[in-house]
Amino acid sequence: MDWLERLRVLEGMTRETATEIGVAGAEILESWLGDQDHHDPRVFLAALDEATRQLAERKPATAPLHNLRYRMVQFAAEMAREGVPLGQMREELRDWLRGYRAHVAESHARIAHHGAEALAECEVILTLAYSRTVYAVLEELFQHNPDLSVVVFDARPYLEGRRMAEALAQLGVAVTLTADAAMGYYMDVASAVLTGAEAVSLQGSFVNRVGTRPLMTCAHAHGVPSYVAAETVKILPPTLRAESVSTVVGSPEDLVTGWTPPEGVEVSCILYEPTPDRLVTAYITEEGVVSPVRLATLSRPLGV
Repeated sequence: MDWLERLRVLEGMTRETATEIGVAGAEILESWLGDQDHHDPRVFLAALDEATRQLAERKPATAPLHNLRYRMVQFAAEMAREGVPLGQMREELRDWLRGYRAHVAESHARIAHHGAEALAECEVILTLAYSRTVYAVLEELFQHNPDLSVVVFDARPYLEGRRMAEALAQLGVAVTLTADAAMGYYMDVASAVLTGAEAVSLQGSFVNRVGTRPLMTCAHAHGVPSYVAAETVKILPPTLRAESVSTVVGSPEDLVTGWTPPEGVEVSCILYEPTPDRLVTAYITEEGVVSPVRLATLSRPLGV
């Protein structure tokens, strides 16, 4: 599979989480490094910059890809300034990518631990779509509280809520799958809202599946706390703000499958939307539970 084919596969990952897409991006870049035979460090740095740019542009709302680009280009430039031989430079970058994947895998257990502590008193949790980090927290929480109940809102157009409902049901969790429009109905019984994130800004806002902002707005109006479970690799690098990756529009066909809109009807398929920091009670990360204003103080183990 050549480079462009790998990019197309990544672009076609519409039902995978940001974490899964980030890991896939790391694997693609590791393969790319193995294909490079440049002898001039300057040519290699330019090629790396272009390759990581193309990768991030395929999924502009996915922070892990932006972080891969930021850190790899920065790391390679540092090694070039220090006169590291090109062969060693490529190997160091491959080692960093392996470390990235290992860190992400370990992050879920740590997020689950911190999340289960933060939500220990919760009986009914509302969530939207599917998030691997949210699932990890709910799995850990259920082990300590077998009476836990979860309401899952089924995010259109890809209906990822069904994936979450199936996974929770297999654990034995009491789970209800319902339409996004029913979020107000369930606020009277909700203990907390818990979602994942595609990208988190250092200013405290975040980007996630469409429906997240109205869910947290509704929770805020009802006095229900809202938490976001996210790895630190989803915090955008300092070169980017949330506004630069805030809204992503999908194919109209994904929203109207089986129906042909009549002339004069414009179909808008919004996939991701920003949610302001004022609606977030706290972020649950592998480094701990923090308020939006303290995100910048978190340790960033991978340097991203």
